[in-house]
Amino acid sequence: MTIDDSIASACQAVPGLQSGVLVLLPDSLQIGGVGEGSSFDREPLVRSAARCLTSLRSATPPTKGGSRYVEYAFVSDEQLVVILRGRRFSRVALALSCSREANLAFVLSSTRAAFEKIEDTVDLTEFEL
Repeated sequence: MTIDDSIASACQAVPGLQSGVLVLLPDSLQIGGVGEGSSFDREPLVRSAARCLTSLRSATPPTKGGSRYVEYAFVSDEQLVVILRGRRFSRVALALSCSREANLAFVLSSTRAAFEKIEDTVDLTEFEL
């Protein structure tokens, strides 16, 4: 199973998912993606995750049991954008864009569950220093 397949499988339950990307911080590198478009189409999500979370990377480092989620949610006329930093791997973030019809609370809880699955199924230790 590839990283893209693992992300797609984990994000199946996220309502209204349009596209998503797993990002390595602070380098702004795309690890994998899901949904509509190519990696170039997901670049705005990569840049948004880096801008939102890079300055916070050292502010709340993960602990042995994992830190709390650091998350951002943006609501526009056409879509919801949710950005989460990893609990176990602070250099990894998940950014998803969903259709506006989806319930924000449900999108946030589904995204948290999806990120937990990603952290469980994808070997992210190679991305930590």
